[in-house]
Amino acid sequence: MLYGLLLLPLLVFLGRRDKGALVRLSVLLPILSALLAPLLLGQMAGPFRLDGVGLFYLLLTDLLYAVIALFARGYFSEEEAWRFYWAGGLFLGAAHGAYLAHNLGVLWIFVEGSTLASALLVYHKGGARALEATWKYLMLGSVGIALGLIGVILVYALLSGATLDWREARALVGSANPEGLKLAFALLLVGFGTKVGLFPLQAWLPDAHAEAPGPASALLSGTLLNVAFYALLRYTALMQAAGLFPFASGLLLAFGLLSLLAAGFFLYGQKEYKRLLAYSSMEHMGLAVFALGLGLPWLALFHTLAHSLAKTLAFLGASGILALSHAKEVGRVGGLFRSLPALGVPFVLALAALGGLPPFPLFFAEFKAVEAAMRYPLLAALYLVGLGLAFAGLLGPMTQMGFGPGRPWKAQELDLWALWLLLAVLFLLGVRPPVEVFQALEVVLWTR
Repeated sequence: MLYGLLLLPLLVFLGRRDKGALVRLSVLLPILSALLAPLLLGQMAGPFRLDGVGLFYLLLTDLLYAVIALFARGYFSEEEAWRFYWAGGLFLGAAHGAYLAHNLGVLWIFVEGSTLASALLVYHKGGARALEATWKYLMLGSVGIALGLIGVILVYALLSGATLDWREARALVGSANPEGLKLAFALLLVGFGTKVGLFPLQAWLPDAHAEAPGPASALLSGTLLNVAFYALLRYTALMQAAGLFPFASGLLLAFGLLSLLAAGFFLYGQKEYKRLLAYSSMEHMGLAVFALGLGLPWLALFHTLAHSLAKTLAFLGASGILALSHAKEVGRVGGLFRSLPALGVPFVLALAALGGLPPFPLFFAEFKAVEAAMRYPLLAALYLVGLGLAFAGLLGPMTQMGFGPGRPWKAQELDLWALWLLLAVLFLLGVRPPVEVFQALEVVLWTR
């Protein structure tokens, strides 16, 4: 059954090039996967096993993919649709493999697979700029993932070549050479951190988002970044089992804080709203890594959930804006609240959520991180400075696009209800964060 769950997304190819069939398959297959996955919790099949943390990310990816696939129905023409849904099916299959993997080598293979599949999404439109963005994405991603592979090989060697299984590795890692494990984790953090979009490894991120079509950007930011972050979670748990979490924590805090501060500066002066959202992804993945470095995996998991929902909403909203206005620049879009509230209200509120305003869940996540960081006053102060910079960088575009001068639009053939659905889920998570659920997932991560 686990192998069936792994291959389920590839059934999208049965739709051939028929847009209607592709839409139906692309919506129904991830929903079917989300319904089947809880029944397979704890099952093992060769190098695959589904635990609570893998189930969480699998469900999040499937449900967001279904929403994005349905929204894309009104966004892509008949000629373009098959390219998006075929590439999306390959990506979803790779993501499934990563979350089901219970083996160091298999996880690396599927993380790399997600890179190759998502490159097709970046190149979707074709042309010189798309080719440049795709090339940069593949080159930086491949160099990063190659460093990750060296880290995987080093961990395997330090375990005396005894196993690649996660559970067995956790049992054996305590007797491994600690200096070697530190080097391996540094390589893994740089390798997978490139895919996560951590500073200074994020050069691929703005170009990829700027050139990919809006629904593809929603997939890249809302689901792809989580695949590499999931690998970091697993290797951090391995360091914790080896008694080396203090070392891992220092690196995670440094990369997370640097990413936050750098994103705060990069957000200023961004003329294109999709590039703005790309740098916001860098900020929030940095915040998630920072929370992990604080020794709060539950908060890192919650932050990635809130970010995935808010960023999917923001990029789908940006898709609608670009489709209607044909303008990429912030200064050429305005008055969304008045001219088209069905699109403007959820989009602007998504920017508010990404800015960390209440009652949205990212406010709760950031507040909890500040609370924990107060043990280290300088760290907490820098964290607050980074949050202030990031919010200020988003405030201008949010004001201009929501309330600035603009012309009236009419939304045609766009499923804007998807934006309101995501907004409602964000609001509910902000009002009642399910902390107990995520703390239970932390136990799974640290102990199994």
